Amino acid sequence: MWRHGCFSALGLLTIFLLVAPVSAADPDRDFSGKWTLDTVSSRLQSPDIPVEPVFTIVQQETAIHCSTNASYALDGSETKYRVGGSTYSSAVKWEGSALLINTLVTGPRDYTVMDRWKLSRDHATLTIARQVMRGTEQTEGVLVYRGEGWLAPAVPPPAEAPPTATAEAPRPMLVRPEARTPRAAQADVTVPAGTRIALALRNSVDTKHSKEGDRIYLETIYPVAAGGRIVVPAGSFVNGTVTISKPAGKPKGKGELYIRFDSLTLPNGATRDFHSHLGSAEGKTVDREEGKVSGERDTGRDVGTVAATTGMGASIGGIAGAASGHAIQGVGVGAIIGAAAGLGTLLAKGGPEATLRRGTTLEMILDRDIVFTAAELRW
Repeated sequence: MWRHGCFSALGLLTIFLLVAPVSAADPDRDFSGKWTLDTVSSRLQSPDIPVEPVFTIVQQETAIHCSTNASYALDGSETKYRVGGSTYSSAVKWEGSALLINTLVTGPRDYTVMDRWKLSRDHATLTIARQVMRGTEQTEGVLVYRGEGWLAPAVPPPAEAPPTATAEAPRPMLVRPEARTPRAAQADVTVPAGTRIALALRNSVDTKHSKEGDRIYLETIYPVAAGGRIVVPAGSFVNGTVTISKPAGKPKGKGELYIRFDSLTLPNGATRDFHSHLGSAEGKTVDREEGKVSGERDTGRDVGTVAATTGMGASIGGIAGAASGHAIQGVGVGAIIGAAAGLGTLLAKGGPEATLRRGTTLEMILDRDIVFTAAELRW
C-alpha cells in the first residue's frame, strides 16, 4: 500500500464521495477524479515503496482527500495521521499550478517523501515527480496517472496461422509494385545536441549555503520543437546538481558555483538522462565551458562605502588638527584614515558570493541528441 500518498479503501471512499466537493478556482489546480497508474510511462522506485495502481481524489476548497485517510490541508497547515506503526506528517504548498507535498514518516523506518503533482494541459494526465530521502540515500521516480476512462494497453493476441489453401479458395490478386501503398511508420523525433532550452529555477542556490551534491529543480519556460511538432512542452521538469560550491574568500576571492543538468521529464512522464551544461544565467557571468557562475560585487555600493568613510575620517582629522593648531595637516591625516577605514570594511566583507535566486532564467545546452518515440509524445 502506498502509505504516504493516496490509498484505496471502499468505505472511506464512499464517505468522501458523499461530501460535496468544492473545485479549485483554477482548473489546472483541481486534481479531482479517478486515476489509474500507467506503468509503461512511469519510472518506479525501489520495490519496498509500493505504489497505488488506482486511487480517487476529492478536492475541496481547503483540502484534498484521497481514497483513504490521506488528506492534505491547502492552507499550509500540517496534517498528521497514522497507518500501522508509522506516523505521517504532511505539509503542502502551491508552486504555480503544481502542488508540492512534503511528508515526514516516523516509525520503524524514518524517511521523507517529496512529491510534486502536475496536471497535463488537457487535465487527462497527473504526473507525480517523487523523491524519497532515507538518511543520506536518495531515490527518485516519476508516477504517471491517467484520468478516468483510460485503459491500460491490452496485450495483442497471437497472430493466427493462415488458413490452409483448398481447391475452392480464391487465387490471390497480384498487385504491381508501383501500385502498392506502404504503411506510413511513425518515426522517432530527435532534439539535437546543442539545442538551447530556457529554464526557470525553482529553488535558490548560492555559494554561502549550497554544497556539492545539492539538487536543483527547474521547469522549461518555452516549448521546444523538432520534426515539425512540439517535443518538449513548457512546464517540463529538469533536475540538476551542484557539482562544486566554492564560497567567496577574503579579500578578493569570488564565490564560484558549478551546476550540471541531469535529466528531463515531460509532463506525461517520459524521462531522458544526460549531463548538459549551463549556457547562460539571467544577470550573471557564466563560463560556458565549465558551467560556472561567479559572484559579482556591487561596485557602486563599495565605492560609496569608501567615499563615506573617507569623508568621515577627513572631518575627524580636521577637528583633531584644529585642536592641535594644525588644521590643514589634520584634514590630510583624516582623509588617509577614512580611506583606510573604507578599504578595511571591504576587506572584512570578503569577495562576492555567487547566487542564483528562485525564478532566475537559465539556459541549458544539450550535450547529446535526445530521441523520443512517437508513443512518448502523445499528450
